[in-house]
Amino acid sequence: MTDHQHSERTPLLSPNASGQTTPVNSRAPSTRSCVNDNSKDNNTTNSTKWRLLFATVVALLFFVTELVAGYFANSLALMSDAFHLLSDVASFAVALAAIYFAEKPATRRHSYGFHRAEVIAALASVLTIWILTFYLVQAAIERLRNPEPINGKLMCLTASIGVIINIILAVVLGGHGHSHGGHSHGSDHDHSHAIEDGHHHEEEGASKHSAKQESNINLRAASLHVLGDLLASVGVLISSIILIFRPDLTIVDPICTFIFSILVMYTTYHLVKDSLAVLMEGTPLNIQPEAIERSILEIPGVVAVHDLHVWNLSPGKSSLTAHITFDKNALHSYDEILYQAQHVVCDTYGVHHSTLQLESDATGFTSHCRPDLCTPAVIHQ
Repeated sequence: MTDHQHSERTPLLSPNASGQTTPVNSRAPSTRSCVNDNSKDNNTTNSTKWRLLFATVVALLFFVTELVAGYFANSLALMSDAFHLLSDVASFAVALAAIYFAEKPATRRHSYGFHRAEVIAALASVLTIWILTFYLVQAAIERLRNPEPINGKLMCLTASIGVIINIILAVVLGGHGHSHGGHSHGSDHDHSHAIEDGHHHEEEGASKHSAKQESNINLRAASLHVLGDLLASVGVLISSIILIFRPDLTIVDPICTFIFSILVMYTTYHLVKDSLAVLMEGTPLNIQPEAIERSILEIPGVVAVHDLHVWNLSPGKSSLTAHITFDKNALHSYDEILYQAQHVVCDTYGVHHSTLQLESDATGFTSHCRPDLCTPAVIHQ
């Protein structure tokens, strides 16, 4: 079958007899490959999935409960807290999407996979939450002008349940565990140039550190969201207690609505900011290209590094391309230079996907068609 006969949805990686994935129409993978391999951590990845799924279902159910209770209690504070909880549900869903799309194989049409689908979903959910929050703020302003009686007892009961729910979620999401949040690199490190050699463990310590840092990002973010919502529920609870003893102080309800609306905007702002940074292919904040360049230059035989680019496929999944110039007298060390460079990029800096082009200093053409597009502008004084 020729290439053009393949469907555009044909995976670029196909399962082998052992159930692992190997490149279609390529030679067998080398035994010496990037050591940032988390294939043995499937159990912890599944644990992360179930914890996030549990949190999503519980939070979504209580969102509906709180919204209905807020309607019958005539409490905008409960409704706004419900939408604050909905922003948590959105973050959980995005984390689950990250796991799901990380497991989907790349296709001929989408050679990088579907990682950015989670970014698009995040922006869509945030936009919806912002619209709902805007209407709640309008209602709170109207409530200031025309106060209405509030059922403090129903509000107090619902807020108490909310505190308990958030404590449960905090325990589930913040519990001890080396979760991997969907960033499983067993088949995602597309280092097709892996070279046979005996030095497999020379940077394994750094690999485990960077992998662990990346792997916990989803549960860490989810735990922070839950802690924020726990504080909001405590605020609603305090407001409801005030209304039980002082029903005339209905002003505390719209005040809570304003506070929770600010919390929603603040938490979702960072999600939008990070999502736009991914879509604009900005350099990940946790990676310094200059540091990567210095590390590669320390490899014996390397004389220069140029056209170095780092960007994110999705939050926590960085990609890198670079040209590495080596001494022409070190041509016999080509494979070793490539191997060491890949392991610097993969293990020391935790890059998810890398493409490295090696060229000797005697090469006549080392640039590309439009170098002005990829060279940082120099500001002249």
